[in-house]
Amino acid sequence: MEEKKKHIEIHIDIDKAADQLNVHIVAEKTTVSELFACCLSTVSSAASIIANATNEDEQKVLRDIAAMVSQWQTKHWTRRTT
Repeated sequence: MEEKKKHIEIHIDIDKAADQLNVHIVAEKTTVSELFACCLSTVSSAASIIANATNEDEQKVLRDIAAMVSQWQTKHWTRRTT
């Protein structure tokens, strides 16, 4: 049986003036785990590109991204729950 490939599109619009990201995901019939794996893969690819462009270690870039995500989550989650 032929396995059908799934297509997931992630569009990100960055609004620096409003300090906001607008994310739109187009995915049909995907599971949560497939979507999460896609997001993690995207972060990994971005870290590799950033590391190459800045001559930094990719693991350091990934740690920096994780720290930024943690700070963003704390800032935005707190705002939504208060």
